Amino acid sequence: GMIERAYSKIEPHLNDFMGGVFEEICKQWLWRKNRKGALPIEFTDLGRWWGNNPHKREEAELDILAADGKTAALFAECKWKNENIDVTVLDTLIERSKLFSYPKICFYIFAKNGFTKSCIEKAKDMGNVTLVCFEDMINI
Repeated sequence: GMIERAYSKIEPHLNDFMGGVFEEICKQWLWRKNRKGALPIEFTDLGRWWGNNPHKREEAELDILAADGKTAALFAECKWKNENIDVTVLDTLIERSKLFSYPKICFYIFAKNGFTKSCIEKAKDMGNVTLVCFEDMINI
């Protein structure tokens, strides 16, 4: 009988919890698209990656790295935030992809709501970037 009160206590922390859940949803979405042959690359392995960035001398992580072995990779970030995702997320993803030497690469950014104009424009200019909103994922 106190649902509204309970929700008001957890609501400020809901996005923190949903981040990991959203990453899992994005992974499952990619696997489903991969089985249908509906991605720019066909991968055999998918997971989270973290390691050292020797250029910046700091830890780096990728929400999703999917690869077919040594010839192609898909790099992805998953952002469950109320605001639109800015081009800085794409820039960071591109930078981290350079830690690997795959001849063919593509980028995916998954967002709860959407993307800024600058992010959309850069993705369009690059040609190997796909921007996916949560609403698009559930309306398949």
